[in-house]
Amino acid sequence: MIVSGIPRELADLARADFVRSAAPEWAHAAGAPFNVRRVTLQPGEITAEHNHHDLEVWVVLDGTGEVGWDGHHRVLAAGDSVYLPPLAPHTLRNLSDDRPLSFFSMWWESLPALAEVHALREEQQATERQGRPVLLLPSFPTPNGELHLGHLSGPFLSADACRRALLAAGDRAHLLLGTVGHQSQVSAAAEAEGVTFHELAERNTDAITEGLTAAGVDWDVFVRPSEPSYPAMATAVFESLRDKGVLVRRTEPTNYCEPCDRYLLEAFVAGRCPHCGSDQTAGIECELCALPYDDRDLVDPSCAGCGTAATPRPLTRYFLPLEPLRAKLTDYLRGAATHGRLRAYVDRVLANPLPDLPVSIPAEHGIPIHVGDAEGPSEQRMYSAFELTARFLVALDGFSGGWEAYARRVNPRTVLFFGFDNAFLRAFAFPAVLGAFTDALALPEALVCNDFYLLDGEKFSTGRKHAVWLREAVNPANADQLRLYLAATAPDVRRRDFTVQGYAEFVTGELIGRWQRLLDGVDARVAERFGGTAPEAGGWHAEAERFYGQIADLARTAALDYLPGRFRPRAVVAAVTALVRHAEDFAEVSADATPGSGLARTCAALELMAVRTLAAAITPLAPEAGERIAAGLGEDAVALEATPRWVRAGAEIKLPTDLFNPDTTVAGR
Repeated sequence: MIVSGIPRELADLARADFVRSAAPEWAHAAGAPFNVRRVTLQPGEITAEHNHHDLEVWVVLDGTGEVGWDGHHRVLAAGDSVYLPPLAPHTLRNLSDDRPLSFFSMWWESLPALAEVHALREEQQATERQGRPVLLLPSFPTPNGELHLGHLSGPFLSADACRRALLAAGDRAHLLLGTVGHQSQVSAAAEAEGVTFHELAERNTDAITEGLTAAGVDWDVFVRPSEPSYPAMATAVFESLRDKGVLVRRTEPTNYCEPCDRYLLEAFVAGRCPHCGSDQTAGIECELCALPYDDRDLVDPSCAGCGTAATPRPLTRYFLPLEPLRAKLTDYLRGAATHGRLRAYVDRVLANPLPDLPVSIPAEHGIPIHVGDAEGPSEQRMYSAFELTARFLVALDGFSGGWEAYARRVNPRTVLFFGFDNAFLRAFAFPAVLGAFTDALALPEALVCNDFYLLDGEKFSTGRKHAVWLREAVNPANADQLRLYLAATAPDVRRRDFTVQGYAEFVTGELIGRWQRLLDGVDARVAERFGGTAPEAGGWHAEAERFYGQIADLARTAALDYLPGRFRPRAVVAAVTALVRHAEDFAEVSADATPGSGLARTCAALELMAVRTLAAAITPLAPEAGERIAAGLGEDAVALEATPRWVRAGAEIKLPTDLFNPDTTVAGR
């Protein structure tokens, strides 16, 4: 007999031989067909959120805890056990203030169970979108300049493609756009050009809308800096949080430039990030590592205008402390859909005390905030990051006629699209302000984050004029193929590079050399063997079954990888490219089918099914190309479905021969 004890009192945790997690003494001797460990949690401690492919059972030995599994929560007491299927994230929290929580964790591998759960989760992802409308909210561009291809490659192309995919699947989706209302970068650019803030903001907003329109981005509402309802909405959010006691007023040393007689905040201060040493600092988060910081923590801060070293001067401002909201933010972020890099970033931020979000700053432009008896200016302006919630609500008002009534009536889902350099503001600041202001709107369920897009190995830059300007580069003849190339090289997880040579090779070698050649070949074979009409399938052989499976793989990939929770259009383009290769091989097989036979009909019908599936997959990214292929198959549009469908037997087939533009000149350099 082997007996294993457990820690039961706080004093047991202080013993020199205490181990938080260990296999019980009998585990090795028993030779059990599973793994087992005894785990003990301190009062208030919570296990790190994790998931895995194994099946797991927890048995509570002593204490009281709360299990969190895939967004669900349940209190457990001694004697309770819980089964945890594979893949879903889970945690256990000790609810006691003065007693340890001990439990057995037992786990084992079952590949059949993993396959079953994986299939079920994908089915749930495919069906969960039905019913509730989806609000797609990309980061509003700052109107200190116009847009370049680096901007398009991230939030704007992603949000537009996601909207088109959701609509093609029969869902309701709305894209909310606009430009940032008040931003110090606009003030700095206006000073440099010698124009007023609003003159520059409105001029650049016009250029931004022209560029997005040229790139085929459609929106449901666009909020301009001059939107008359915007200041009132932002003020309502501020006053609500101030009256609830969520905001604090605090005086602290702040960087100041004596020659310029100006507090140095956001675009007006230069310095290095206290976390990574980068000089790419603006606002309250580093553009390189994205970690938040206080302006006064910058290394060697100086005036961005005259270069004078900053000196500290007291300044009274409003702040929103985020640390008191840690539990709510942590629970929210555990349930939000993100990719691995953003998840790791969130963990890095949560590993340290959360900073305070500035709410008011001394500035010439923006929404007024009266600070009262203060060190420094008592009349300040709202910090642009705090305005994110107001911009969202004004945009929602723009097409719903009243955001709160709309939200309570239809309970919309919200998806954010943003660059990695904005990760803190979107993952922490926005849900903190929105959640503190209202419970009528659910917090964003998915956070779609991209990294920087590079131009010839260097970061796109509006300030340095290192860019391919959107309005000049995109036109009706090349919009689809540029969008496809941007998707194929998207910086979805890591930085990727735009090169003129790479774009030219993609168009001539892939789009024209393979995709268009496939369409031409299918069209010619149907014309020659079936008089230009789609045949009905007949007999099958092994190659036909294999090709059908390859078509089904693309349909399933497109149906799933446009979903907000796993959005990755780069994977869709890769899947289309793979199917084109498979179709080339299958064309050689189908050439041997006896003319007029049932097998010949099946081969042609499968080739047309492949073309139809290709059209559905690329339409969110290349809408005109997708619609032209659909028209060539006798359809107005092709729905985005996880199961491929036949082209209607008897349909007249006339596929386009000039889908892509051989002119790969890129203007706007």
